Amino acid sequence: MSLPAIVINAYNRPKSLNRLLCSLDQADIVEGVQLVISLEGESDPEVVTLAENYHWTYGKKRIIRHSSKLGLIQHFLACGDLTEEYECIIYLEDDLFVGPGFYQYSCAVLTEYGGDPSLAGFSLNSLWFNGYLHLPFVPINDGGLTFFLQVPWYQGQVYTYAQWTAFKGWLKNFRSPDSDFPMHHLLKDFKYSDDWFPIKTQFLIETNKYYCFPRVSHCVNFGDSGTHFKNKSGYFQTELAQGYLPGPFLSTDRALAVYDSYFEILPEKLKQLNHALEPYDFETDLYGTKDLSLIQKTFVLTSQLHKHSDDLGFGLEMRPHELNIAYQISGRHFVMTENKNRKVRNPFLKQFAYFFRHKLTLKRRIKLTLQNLIRIW
Repeated sequence: MSLPAIVINAYNRPKSLNRLLCSLDQADIVEGVQLVISLEGESDPEVVTLAENYHWTYGKKRIIRHSSKLGLIQHFLACGDLTEEYECIIYLEDDLFVGPGFYQYSCAVLTEYGGDPSLAGFSLNSLWFNGYLHLPFVPINDGGLTFFLQVPWYQGQVYTYAQWTAFKGWLKNFRSPDSDFPMHHLLKDFKYSDDWFPIKTQFLIETNKYYCFPRVSHCVNFGDSGTHFKNKSGYFQTELAQGYLPGPFLSTDRALAVYDSYFEILPEKLKQLNHALEPYDFETDLYGTKDLSLIQKTFVLTSQLHKHSDDLGFGLEMRPHELNIAYQISGRHFVMTENKNRKVRNPFLKQFAYFFRHKLTLKRRIKLTLQNLIRIW
């Protein structure tokens, strides 16, 4: 496999672009790597000047100046299409910052997983939160350097030509999801003309593909104001790896840390951890965010339903929360029950206290309940 090219898209944030370019200067990159800076139509003149004057020491530098404004989705697609020319790319938005080992890690995952048809892309950022609840997401530790999730995270992406063409082929026949499509309603409510993220999530679900994530980020997001955020946000910052150390890469078959688009561990992985679950044909809903009416399985392992006397029940004490099922910690927070029409409960307040490790006052409970009603990515 050829050396992946680094592709940056930029528009009107010169300070952001300069910060990213400075981080590239400090990274461990081999000779012969090409840099492509794709400039949106009508880009800020300071951005254009910065791109033109930047001295790239590792290989050829190419600047693409689009004659018209493409918009977020079309610019993303234009950058992805460069996989046809370069075979594989590392795609960076201008408000990102790479760690010293990001290029070595990218080459390693491409070598290990590049031909895996179950993977649709690679993230350089270790997604730390469940965007439907704004609660922490901690993948189970299975000894591997990576985990797998049906979320097309945008904070540093790596693509092969095969991965990209599979997505573009699917996109030709794209249609908005029906009301009964098994995707979280918050993504269905996105304006599909404004963002590629829900479209790519739908692709992952329909084709049963995943993104591969590092357990420690090799790229972080400064959350600068732009298309999606009026004001700068530090919410997306995570720990940044200060190098790359080779380690075990587990396939999706061998790994335990494989999650669906709701951040729920796959049932077959839980069955490996707790053989008492093997007789059940079930779907996981530990965070309690799934629409139970859309679940086709006979049983559901959920935090939304109350425990009946004949149900399996598990507590909420160990971390991450899957281990409570793995080690059969007694309790009533998680319930393995038949997926019938039953009164649901909202587990959010208990989850919040568990994840953030403190008791909640009445005032705090009311505030969190109201916030939970309007939660968004």
